[in-house]
Amino acid sequence: MNIKKTVSKNRIEMRVFEVPDIELRASENDDKQEYVDGTGAVYDREVEVWPGVFEKIRKGAFNRCLKKGGELKSFFNHNSDYVLSTTRSAPPLNIEDTDKALVFRSPIPNTSYGRDLIENLRRRNVRGASFSFIVAEGGAIYTRDERGIIHREIIDADIFELGPVTNPAYPQTKVKVRSKDEIMEEALEALGELEECSTSTDTSEEEQKSLIQTNKNLLELKRKKLNILERM
Repeated sequence: MNIKKTVSKNRIEMRVFEVPDIELRASENDDKQEYVDGTGAVYDREVEVWPGVFEKIRKGAFNRCLKKGGELKSFFNHNSDYVLSTTRSAPPLNIEDTDKALVFRSPIPNTSYGRDLIENLRRRNVRGASFSFIVAEGGAIYTRDERGIIHREIIDADIFELGPVTNPAYPQTKVKVRSKDEIMEEALEALGELEECSTSTDTSEEEQKSLIQTNKNLLELKRKKLNILERM
């Protein structure tokens, strides 16, 4: 089994999933403030993000990020136009890093979309959560098992947004900005399944071009295989 850490391309990724515990909560004070509670990311649970590719987030993957104390945000339907709160709001977004998951409690603002969210939570129309993150350099480990399945384990990442979503389709994965092809290329490179393009002076320009074309052909074959699996 090949095991290798890889250098991240520093691109934003998003995960959307169904959670059973997203709820509307009333403030314990007399300020009539209402909150949405939910799970932002579940640890050590492997899910199939694409046919033939599984992913899990290791417990502690966000430790470094959370210790930095940067501003985190909560959006409704992962839309930056629908900001619910941030860790610097009044009242603030509260995030708790537990043994099982990263959980959040966000105050809901008295805006049109905030009131819509409250009503949809009451009706149980909102059943999911999403979070956005960037994998740190060396923050992902790739392995391929004996069946040819690729496993991606995220061990270090920066999370910067999480919140409730209306229509999750678990297991569903969305990649924002960063494409599936980019992640597959990273996985194959990490597993040593791309030919190395030598920079040695002994390698001719024609040989380097041939190696590059070989890599492109290999990636295309992998993508066609994934497309066939997706249609099955």
